[in-house]
Amino acid sequence: MKKYLLIILSSFFLFSCTESTSNVGKINENEIAEIVSSDDTKDAITYDFLITNGMTFLEINTILNSALSGDRVAVEAGTYNITGELAIKDGISIYGKSEIRPVFTAIESSSTEMLEQYWSSNNSDIEIYGIEFKNIRLNLRYASNTTIKSCVFDYGKRKLGTNKSFTQDAYIQLFETNNILLSENTFKRRQGNSGRGVYIVDCENTEILNNTFGNDNGDEGYFVCSINDNSDGTVIKENIIKRNESWVNLNETDHGIYVHSFNNVTIENNTISGWPTNSSGGSIKLRNGENATIRNNTMSTSGILMYVYGNTPDHPILKNVVIINNNINVAITTTDDIYHGIGYWRDTLEEEFYEESINITENVLPNGNIKISNPINVASFNKNGGGVFKNDIKVINLVSGINNSGND
Repeated sequence: MKKYLLIILSSFFLFSCTESTSNVGKINENEIAEIVSSDDTKDAITYDFLITNGMTFLEINTILNSALSGDRVAVEAGTYNITGELAIKDGISIYGKSEIRPVFTAIESSSTEMLEQYWSSNNSDIEIYGIEFKNIRLNLRYASNTTIKSCVFDYGKRKLGTNKSFTQDAYIQLFETNNILLSENTFKRRQGNSGRGVYIVDCENTEILNNTFGNDNGDEGYFVCSINDNSDGTVIKENIIKRNESWVNLNETDHGIYVHSFNNVTIENNTISGWPTNSSGGSIKLRNGENATIRNNTMSTSGILMYVYGNTPDHPILKNVVIINNNINVAITTTDDIYHGIGYWRDTLEEEFYEESINITENVLPNGNIKISNPINVASFNKNGGGVFKNDIKVINLVSGINNSGND
């Protein structure tokens, strides 16, 4: 049975500007919206400002400059040409007004690379909801308590002459942020314009939940990496990640989820596919950090790589890692390497770089390997319950002395 919601739209802010611009997009204090029919019981949403179809970039920023903390800025369905930096502010919400997402596009104004929104201030306590961004990337620095939800990121241009070492190719980049939520977004990379989805550096308490990267047929899955994480307290959970499996380009491939220089990361209930079984691939790569749980993920085409590299003295060890209840499906192979399942390798003999308390338990790898390679400190690997236990696996190759039992 349909329910009818009466939405009362109000505003309480006056502006000292000309008649032609003072009320651009502003809802009159006494205006009452039409009665809207709905098949659900969600609460009516009120807003303070309205961006209407056909507005210019200047008019959009006039509205954003007028909004104050706590204001809600709704955007009508339509395509808006974004030619510069959107004037966000602390505490505002920007969201699509209807089920049809409004499109913010920079395809024409920034044809050679993505148009960057470089938000290094006035970027906290913000919600961005239900917007489609074309050829636009969001670079948030020092923000806190900000949410980006139900947005679409598509048609990002790769900067000419760059490869996977160029990290400014991510649709969302976070630097020294705290309590950021990225939820229910869709990320797409098109052929000839590969790149990252999300890249976070020196952040705390980021949640990356229920997002989609790529698609089933692969034409939206030209990812260098879906998620790069060099931070503390990150949760990566229930995402669907699909790289174009047939795409072979090692200069533009750098792991599905790549986590390094980290502390306290959780990677749980994700579905990851399409990355190759080589040093540029792996559904998950974990290196040089402490306290990681990789649990209940489903991976296809490749599995989990663990490393300690000698070039990261600030994070010299891989410590307290639990890999449990993952399902890893790789092609049938007799190759004895670290790439076809779960593998560990350290590239240095220097004593300050080592591994400690690595637990690999109850994973299913019907065609895969578990291989732990030298050099390794066996006693340290086994510390605090470390070892390899109860895995369903085709091939197991462990350095002598590593605790293991119940592997079939």
